[in-house]
Amino acid sequence: MPIPENNPIIVAPSPTPFKSDDSVDHEAITRNVHKWLKTSLSGFVLNSENGEEQFLSEIERLEIVKTVNAARKGQKFIIGGIDSPSVSESIRMAQNLVEAGAEMIRIRIPRLVNNVTSYFEEVVPKIPAPVVVIHQMAPGQFAGGDAPIGASAEVIGDLIDMDNVYGYIASGNVRFEARVRTFVTTEKPFWLGNGLLLVAMSSIGANGACLMFGNVAPDQCHKIISSVINGDIKTAQAIQNQCIEADYQILDHGAAGIKAALELIGYDGGSPRKPNKPVSTEARERIRQAMQRAKLL
Repeated sequence: MPIPENNPIIVAPSPTPFKSDDSVDHEAITRNVHKWLKTSLSGFVLNSENGEEQFLSEIERLEIVKTVNAARKGQKFIIGGIDSPSVSESIRMAQNLVEAGAEMIRIRIPRLVNNVTSYFEEVVPKIPAPVVVIHQMAPGQFAGGDAPIGASAEVIGDLIDMDNVYGYIASGNVRFEARVRTFVTTEKPFWLGNGLLLVAMSSIGANGACLMFGNVAPDQCHKIISSVINGDIKTAQAIQNQCIEADYQILDHGAAGIKAALELIGYDGGSPRKPNKPVSTEARERIRQAMQRAKLL
């Protein structure tokens, strides 16, 4: 499917269900995709922190892309994630992801590279699909303001302006990203990456989102950003206020939290991959109550 042109675009890092023997549950993935097809979610981000990418082999990650590609029935679009400081490995993995069905490649600003400009100048022209750059230097730690910065605002602006770069996924550091926005001088997408910051970052110019909360509340995320774009801050803030605690309680438990939340709304969640544990009974109840207040149940 072609990448949508109308804003806001809402994509979500999809979690990975596992069977009782700790293998990837492709049937559960298919069932989840069929449910997401009925929502306002624009696309799927595969090979992400929420998808437990560090606990998956490359073969498993590619098979997940193939499963989602088959299950979506030509609808929505797929973003394949890459987190590698190596030029050659990034290019190789991108080619494999595109062959498996990804229409876009998400590349994290590399954490072990001093000259990120050189990395992207070598990688981006050789990627056989549009690239979206994500500024998330501490995956799994989404608190925001204290997150490390991967490059200056000026450099990030230059990266986004490169040919074959589709757009940008901002960090949770609103102060820093507000300045980045001034250097993204093209009309390329500028997506926020944190459910607690939907109103705040839409107000500084974000016109889409790539966020965990999009798995459980894509319609609410879409409505908040749309309302800000249309100047209806009151509506956006009202929905945001309902969702703050749900986003916090879910994200506070990482992959286990999003899986618990999905189970509460009828999706396949299950446990994280070993040795990680599912949320406790008490934490699941806090998530349930928060989702109920957010009118997600």
